[in-house]
Amino acid sequence: MNWEISRTRRGASHRRNSWNAGKSDCAAGFGLYDLNFETCFMMIRRARKEDLPALAAIETEHSGYPAWGEHGLAAEFEKKFSVTLAAESEGVLLGFINFWVLKPQIQLNSIVISVKALRRGAASALIGKLCEYAKKNVCPEVDLEVNEHNAPAIALYRKFGFEVVGRRAKFYNNLEAAILMRKMVLSDG
Repeated sequence: MNWEISRTRRGASHRRNSWNAGKSDCAAGFGLYDLNFETCFMMIRRARKEDLPALAAIETEHSGYPAWGEHGLAAEFEKKFSVTLAAESEGVLLGFINFWVLKPQIQLNSIVISVKALRRGAASALIGKLCEYAKKNVCPEVDLEVNEHNAPAIALYRKFGFEVVGRRAKFYNNLEAAILMRKMVLSDG
């Protein structure tokens, strides 16, 4: 898949396809995102098979995270409805997102950011791109589940307009509940 690249910087006059987390419809742009609004850019792109070792390594940075590992991630590349996107800066993978396009819904399966890249916009850029996929694929509903104790993730999802729609008791390791969240994505029409 070829992606149009656009650079975003605070104060830049060129804003075509730029990501704006403040938009209520969760619009996102292609390409490069400004990590610290000064010097370092992040690119959101389709993950490739050669990325698998780095993606799996990012998963292992988070103790207790239900990692898929290289084998599980590789299996996602074989599913026609599965999309894995990577956030990259200066040749280094910062994180990834995996979701399924199951019209009329998108199911967010996993989003993982490297510990070194936390709170620098990578997760927001990836979720923005997910919402863009939802709009382009006419999937008005984006669903996810998150561990009830993952307050940073829940706050991020709420920032993007996700709302709690349910709860699954003892979902994670038969101990912790999953919070079910949903976002309705507006179309461009």
